[in-house]
Amino acid sequence: MLNESYNVLAIDEEHHPIIIEEECKELKPIVRDFIKAYTDNSAVSTEVWLSAKMKEYLPEKSDKEISDITEEIITSLKINEEKIKSLDEAVNNGRSKESWFASEMKNATSGMTTQQSAAYLAGLDSALNTANESLYRTITTQSGIISQNPRLDGFIAEQYHAQTFNMNAQATGSEYRAKVLEPNGQGYAKNSVDIVIVDGNGKVVKRYQSKYCKDANATAQAFENGDYRGQQKLVPEGQEGAIDKKCTTVLEAPDGTTSNPLSKERAEQMRDEAQSGKWNDLNWNEYKAKDLALGIGKQAGCAALQGAAIGVGFDIAQKLWNGEEIEGEEVVVKALESGLDSGVKAAAAGALKVGVEKNIISVIPKGTSAGTIANIACVAIEDIKVIGKMVTGKLTFKEGVEKLEQTTVATAAGLAAMGKGYALGASIGTVFGPVGIAIGGFVGGTVGYLAGSKVGETIVKGVQKFRSKAMEVVKSIGDGVKNVASGIVNGVKSFFSGIKSLFSW
Repeated sequence: MLNESYNVLAIDEEHHPIIIEEECKELKPIVRDFIKAYTDNSAVSTEVWLSAKMKEYLPEKSDKEISDITEEIITSLKINEEKIKSLDEAVNNGRSKESWFASEMKNATSGMTTQQSAAYLAGLDSALNTANESLYRTITTQSGIISQNPRLDGFIAEQYHAQTFNMNAQATGSEYRAKVLEPNGQGYAKNSVDIVIVDGNGKVVKRYQSKYCKDANATAQAFENGDYRGQQKLVPEGQEGAIDKKCTTVLEAPDGTTSNPLSKERAEQMRDEAQSGKWNDLNWNEYKAKDLALGIGKQAGCAALQGAAIGVGFDIAQKLWNGEEIEGEEVVVKALESGLDSGVKAAAAGALKVGVEKNIISVIPKGTSAGTIANIACVAIEDIKVIGKMVTGKLTFKEGVEKLEQTTVATAAGLAAMGKGYALGASIGTVFGPVGIAIGGFVGGTVGYLAGSKVGETIVKGVQKFRSKAMEVVKSIGDGVKNVASGIVNGVKSFFSGIKSLFSW
């Protein structure tokens, strides 16, 4: 909603501005100028023209400072594009983006001690969780939906049962193994199975649905909200007596092998341990790190769709470019179509960095790292390419949603590979929070228009259509979460199930 007094388009849940139209109006010609610098020098190395343009706008900075900014933008974009390519190849080979992300985090923390690795992952988890909560509250405040996001202890409960079952099976020589079913790149299906037990030939012999809510009444209600026929109800230790005779506190194979029971309180304690890095059981260190990484990958995917519901940046781009005939730069069009668009991303990042340093863009703090800003630009450009392909039919809507999620997950991996301590949390919050999403929308929309009036209009209209669907999902998720006071794992599944309603364009 436009606030005429301050010319602010949308505010967050704490009444802070997300994006200011007058600032975007001032940034618009800078973006155009940087894109022109790229198109005029497309045969020259990015470092040369970008450094010259940065120096032109920021003459007060030394040559060394300009060189550092330029290098950080180029390096960040290179890492981001490498991660996007790596994830794309992994998905094409049948791997889930969450599993790929977990492997990336293992590589990123390979030189750390167990405690350092745990603390690092916990910091990333916390930062993404905060960004998701901010996105959700920003989206839902206007419609009055109460925000309650899923938490890590539900994921840990599933993994705990599977891991303890497998440890017990190995110790007794049992052929059976338990598996937690991860999403296959299409999100969780409605009423999907959580855990299965398979025999030595891989045949599923038992299916389980896990609910770890705050008390027995909430857990029972969570089961009533779905159709889980053919699945045994797995519940926290201590709640089974108040639910029904069909529930269990352990996984159990035909030969009697079981998992260890886990109470709701212990699951929450393990969550706290995972997020603080203070493990009590050394045998679980590797599992906890992997589980935390998988959960982070899910959160990044959630952020992608929630971010799509915040379309104010594209709204401003459309308003500021409306009626202006733009021939479009052929170099930009070819770059976006071919995917060889690092120069376009560098130009967008450079313009945004200038806007931040000159206090034109006040919603991003002055001094924000060039790498963080480069990632905002990269996500923005990748997203408009996906939206454009969805609108023109080159990607189905289902494929487009998955691509948007992959971009966010890959970017999170890139930030994690580069980030250190507090800087990592700040970068994650800026790139994936409401401000980064909104500013990125404006930058992406502007680049779309600079590729030509029709290109820009197509992208903006596509975003508007996508946003309306995304908002419907967010609202439906909010209503579902309210009905389950502590629907931990159920909340995440509601989110992914909701995505299915987006697949009819």
